[in-house]
Amino acid sequence: MTIVKNKKRCRKLIYIGLLAVAVFLVFWAYLSSQSAMATCIFCDIISGKSPTKFEVETDDYVIFKDIKPASDHHYLAVPKRHTESVVALTKNDIEVVNTLESGMRKFLATKGIESNETLLGFHMPPFITVKHLHLHGIAPRSNMSFLMRFIFKPHSAWFKLVDEAKEYLQNKS
Repeated sequence: MTIVKNKKRCRKLIYIGLLAVAVFLVFWAYLSSQSAMATCIFCDIISGKSPTKFEVETDDYVIFKDIKPASDHHYLAVPKRHTESVVALTKNDIEVVNTLESGMRKFLATKGIESNETLLGFHMPPFITVKHLHLHGIAPRSNMSFLMRFIFKPHSAWFKLVDEAKEYLQNKS
């Protein structure tokens, strides 16, 4: 009887913990969106106003390391054209997503990272900290902490894999 009660208590504590993390993330996203920054940090990075080493630079996008890595390898593919998020894209912008995905996959391959070890996706509003479209490329998934696995949880309301983002755009009217 005591074991059953302890299991129920443990499960309840886990649910409460997950709920607390979710509330924290919503609050964090809200505060980030309310920041007094007059300019976009990614636009500053792209224009050279903010010193960041580019791993890749093309006419359309740049790839650089994330400042808060979720795993051993965590990079961002950021289009040079400012767009706030996947939600701001249209059906006609699927090629933007394809370009970012293709570029990130090619770059990660140069690092010897196999596709089955990678997580490629976008955060969805209001769960974005920088309002400039960016694709996360994270590997290996197995080295992500519990919190990072939650923040970058595939198929969640806050994080969409590349294919989910494409499907979302395809179904947009």
